[in-house]
Amino acid sequence: MNTNSWEKAPRLTPAPGVEIRILGSGEKVMLVYIIAQPGAVVPDHKHPHEQIGTCIKGEGVLTSAGKKFKTVAGASWQIPGGESHDWVNTGKGEAILIETFGPPREDYASKAK
Repeated sequence: MNTNSWEKAPRLTPAPGVEIRILGSGEKVMLVYIIAQPGAVVPDHKHPHEQIGTCIKGEGVLTSAGKKFKTVAGASWQIPGGESHDWVNTGKGEAILIETFGPPREDYASKAK
């Protein structure tokens, strides 16, 4: 068994105002905790990993395959691997998201400190 905490998790900053903490990563799935400052933008991108997430706090807009979805506390989403997507924190405060990736994102694991 491996354990971790939000405070001690390896971190990376993929975009200005966005911090990702890797809570766990196994052979088939990765769990991350994301803190995004107001106005933060995760630019349009795609990757082969399936992505499932939920919003814990704050609000934003997720655009995936040309469809817009408002992310508010309690909302969740699933993005197939290879689908282009972006996200913007549209709220006045920080947003907290939890997401999983399958398989794990090697690029995140290699950049996290």
